[in-house]
Amino acid sequence: MLTRPQKEKIVEELSDKLSKQKIAVFTDFRGVSVAKAQILRRQLKTNEAEFKVAKKTLFDLALAKTESGLKTKDLEGEIGLALGYGDQVGLAKTLAKFAKENETFKILKAILGGKIIDGKDILKLAKLPSREVLLAQLLGVLQSPAQNLVRVLNGNIRNLVVVLNKIKDKK
Repeated sequence: MLTRPQKEKIVEELSDKLSKQKIAVFTDFRGVSVAKAQILRRQLKTNEAEFKVAKKTLFDLALAKTESGLKTKDLEGEIGLALGYGDQVGLAKTLAKFAKENETFKILKAILGGKIIDGKDILKLAKLPSREVLLAQLLGVLQSPAQNLVRVLNGNIRNLVVVLNKIKDKK
């Protein structure tokens, strides 16, 4: 049994982590073994994220300090919290992959940009390409007009050379 000072320390730590996060995903980890939970924690660590477990009342006290409006009492099951400090899509992909591999693990709700979103939206977020791929696609779109201009200008010069060669061949 936790003492009151221990509970206060946990609430303070959770509220501090909730204030620093870019995305917070609430999950139902009922039926997930300790070994699988450790695997999830290791995978999340590579994405600048972590997985925390506490009682719903402690989560509610920490959430009250962040003014997000989410209540864990409304969520079913044993609540775990994945906190992402880096790439939001990477965290969503890791959780979606883990949920696919473990049928009892469910993504319930999330806080993204101060807004509460549903677990289905997190699965949609997981289908997005990674940040690096999106940046590469953006770079390709930005380079396209310049590349097309170079092709058009080269085409005119090439056609001029072809015409001059045909004139030279006739003479």
